[in-house]
Amino acid sequence: MAELVRSPKQIGAVLRRYRRGQNLTQADLAKRAGVRQSTVSQVEGGLETAKLNTLMDMLRALDLEVVIQPRTKSSHSDIEDLF
Repeated sequence: MAELVRSPKQIGAVLRRYRRGQNLTQADLAKRAGVRQSTVSQVEGGLETAKLNTLMDMLRALDLEVVIQPRTKSSHSDIEDLF
C-alpha cells in the first residue's frame, strides 16, 4: 500500500507502522539496517536532521522503497467537500 509522506514526522510514523507490522523491535530494525537502536527511535520520532543514508538503510531493511512524483494539490472545492 502506498503511503503519502510530506514531513519527517510522517515518514517516522510510516516506518514505525511497517516495523511493527513485521513484528520487529527497534533493536531488530537497527541490527538489520546497521544503525543504533537510538537512531531508529529518533527517525521514528521525526528527527529532521536524520541522514539520508540512514533513512535509506532503514527502508532497505524493511523492504521498502521511495517513489518520487509531482506533489498533489487540492483545490478549494476539495477542501470544502470535507466539511
